[in-house]
Amino acid sequence: MKKYNLLPILLIGLLIFSSCSSTDENELSVVGGWTVSESKLNGEDVTNQSVIRLLSAENKTEFRYLVYNGVDIELKIELGNWSKNGNTLTIDFDDANYETKIYTITEITSSSMKWESEISGEGTLKEILTR
Repeated sequence: MKKYNLLPILLIGLLIFSSCSSTDENELSVVGGWTVSESKLNGEDVTNQSVIRLLSAENKTEFRYLVYNGVDIELKIELGNWSKNGNTLTIDFDDANYETKIYTITEITSSSMKWESEISGEGTLKEILTR
């Protein structure tokens, strides 16, 4: 009889141990659509920043900006490729007029990501993105 009572306890323990020791890779993935919820340059709010950043599983990227052209607000799209090494996310844009952007991911969860980047001659850009 003790054998039968011990079996459910062992199974429950095994399930708890295996669920605690595994990490959900999707939770830490940068792949997906991200909305910029906060953007600060040197601690001050930035108003003319991209609205949506898309990072595909094929390592393609698309940054969508809303830009005021003096008359209307236009949608501007920048395309490129991305790669990730540890906490460093590198984005190479297709347009030669844009330099490579290097972001340091400081925090990532299934629903949000914080990153920062040094902008030459301007300072540190810190952004919070949400899915």
